Amino acid sequence: MLVLVTGATGFVGSHAVASLKRDGHDVRILVRDPRRIVAALEPHGVSATAVQGDMTDPVAVAAAVKGCDAVIHAAGEVGVEGGTGPKTTANVDGVRTVISAALDAGVDPVLYTSTITVHLPTHEPVITPDSPLAQPLSAYGTSKRDAELLVRQWQTEGAPVTSFTIGGVYGPTSPHLDGSFGAVLAALETFMLVPPGGLGVVDVRDLATMLSSAMKPGRGPRRYLAGGQYVTWAQWTRTLGEAAGVEVAHQEVTAAEMIDLGRQFDRQRAEGRASTPLSEEAAIIMTSGVPTDDSATLDDLGCDYRPVVETFTDTVDYLRSIGRLKKERS
Repeated sequence: MLVLVTGATGFVGSHAVASLKRDGHDVRILVRDPRRIVAALEPHGVSATAVQGDMTDPVAVAAAVKGCDAVIHAAGEVGVEGGTGPKTTANVDGVRTVISAALDAGVDPVLYTSTITVHLPTHEPVITPDSPLAQPLSAYGTSKRDAELLVRQWQTEGAPVTSFTIGGVYGPTSPHLDGSFGAVLAALETFMLVPPGGLGVVDVRDLATMLSSAMKPGRGPRRYLAGGQYVTWAQWTRTLGEAAGVEVAHQEVTAAEMIDLGRQFDRQRAEGRASTPLSEEAAIIMTSGVPTDDSATLDDLGCDYRPVVETFTDTVDYLRSIGRLKKERS
């Protein structure tokens, strides 16, 4: 199959390209800045033909989709942990432009990568594919919720759109070190606040395998939950320390204390006095995380998750190999 991948110069997208190539697919990518291609794909030992353009540009997207058999839409404006981020409509516009063009061109399947934060905070003890969407806490959260609703409308109409609702993505080899890398570096280089709650950890390599495994036409609309293996923040901290061979300095805090701290950082950011990714919304998301039931996804795709400690070990080893992290805490 010829598969178009948007977001191929990002963490998930670059791994998706590598997995698709390993499975024998041809890959085309839509990129805003072709100069980023080498840094994203060369570490994986793969290449792809490229069309330059933005995910919201109908002309560029139509050119990129033309002749493709399948699409993975993994591009998007990314917020910091917890959902604080861009206040534009680019995420919704990108979903509408890319998926509409793919469906108009008869592409099957069309894959969309969503985020578990569309379900958070939640009162349910376990998130399932049928769990309700949460009320957004920010403009960024609203954009992701609205994109999710748009995708679900296509699915209700029977369009061959497959969505992956994804937890916290970790693992080695990335063209940038934001997102989960920022959390790992902050914990190992400074200290970790440990509130109640937790998150699902998904190895980026396992996720890429799942995306490639979903490259099967004729199956109609599907919704896959890929929240990952749930760990509490205390377990996250201990496992990271085990992976790094160090004791992670940490401080246990209550949910109320974590949320209040996020609120303080919000005020400081508004005054230009803070750059930390922690916000009130991030704190609410962190303290409200619950497990997800991914069993149907793993069974249907014939996939499995590797141990979290393996994911964290490979992440730490990668950061050390590129000189971003010292071998031992100073």
